[in-house]
This record gives sequence, C-alpha cells and structure tokens, in this order.
Amino acid sequence: MDIESLLGEAASLIEKKLYDKALLALQRGLSMDPNNPKAWERIAVCNLEMGKPKMAIEALNNLVRIQPNSQSGWADKGMLHLLLNETDEGIGALQRSVRLNPRRFRDWELLATVLMSEERWDEALEALEITLDQNPNSAVAWYNLALCYLFFEEFKLARNAAETALALDPSLMEIAGDWLDLVDADMIIEDQSPISGIAAS
Repeated sequence: MDIESLLGEAASLIEKKLYDKALLALQRGLSMDPNNPKAWERIAVCNLEMGKPKMAIEALNNLVRIQPNSQSGWADKGMLHLLLNETDEGIGALQRSVRLNPRRFRDWELLATVLMSEERWDEALEALEITLDQNPNSAVAWYNLALCYLFFEEFKLARNAAETALALDPSLMEIAGDWLDLVDADMIIEDQSPISGIAAS
C-alpha cells in the first residue's frame, strides 16, 4: 500500500473516530515518507482527539519544520501551547502565524488577549488595532482596547472604546466590574485597580 492510500485510510478512520487505528496507518505512511506534511497534520488531529496535546504539539513541530510557512500549523501550535499554559511558546507561534497571514483577525484577537494577560500592553494595543482594522464589529476587541487605553491612562479613549464594545455586546457589562464607573472624562479615582476582566474571544 502506498502512502496516499494510507493517508486515505487514515482519513476514513478519523471520520469514524477510530483514532488509534488511524495513527497506525499514519505511522506506516511516515515510514515511507517521514516528511509528509499531511501525515503529521493528521497525527496531530488524532493525538488531540485522544487527549494527548503534547503529542499533538510534537506532530505540529514536525509539520512546521517541513512547512515553515504553514500559517494554520503555527496557529494550531500556538493554541495548543496556550491550552497547556505554555504562554511564551504560544505567543511565539501565534506571532509567526499572523506574520504569515496578517488578515486572520481571530488570531490577532487571541494574540492580543494573551499579551494582555502577560501585561505586554504595547504589543497588545497594536494587535487590537490590527484586529479592529479588519473586524470593526468585534465587541471583545473593543472592550480589550478599552482596557489597554485604561492602562495607558487614556481615559476618554477608554470610555469611548468601552461604549462601542457594550453597544455591540451589552453582556460584556458583566465582566466590566466597576472600572467603567471609575472613568470620568480624563480622570480616575486614585488607589483603584480597575484593569481586570479581560474579554476572551
């Protein structure tokens, strides 16, 4: 059986949720062609479905080694690292992903959220501006932009961004806490810590 037949067999087994059998077929395929990107991609899928994210990352590492310009490979790798709380690796992979395809606003939005959680505010602000340039109706991005402006003490901009976010999605008020009440034109009550409740996409 040639590698294309094995890849087809594996795809059929994956559809049937027979991931362990699919892995066996894919490993046979890799013995013929160790640099087959489709095989590594499907191995990642199988391992993820079987609850083995570290093995899935190993497969994606091979995929991006073979295809360093695979935007989806880097994006998937980034998200898996983040699921495992490997933040630096996740950020690095997502940054590679958005460099390869700057038009994927969801990747920019996710990257911004993670950068905010790491208090990398300048980079987060840039990522959010790119997100909103591509998708101006993202309530999450507007809300997180408001938090970035708040960090930089741009209070009018923070309120305007927050109002836009809440107009698009009023439910965000539930995570806003009290910080919106603390922003008054261009001043904020001292000794408060309003930056909380980062919105996730």
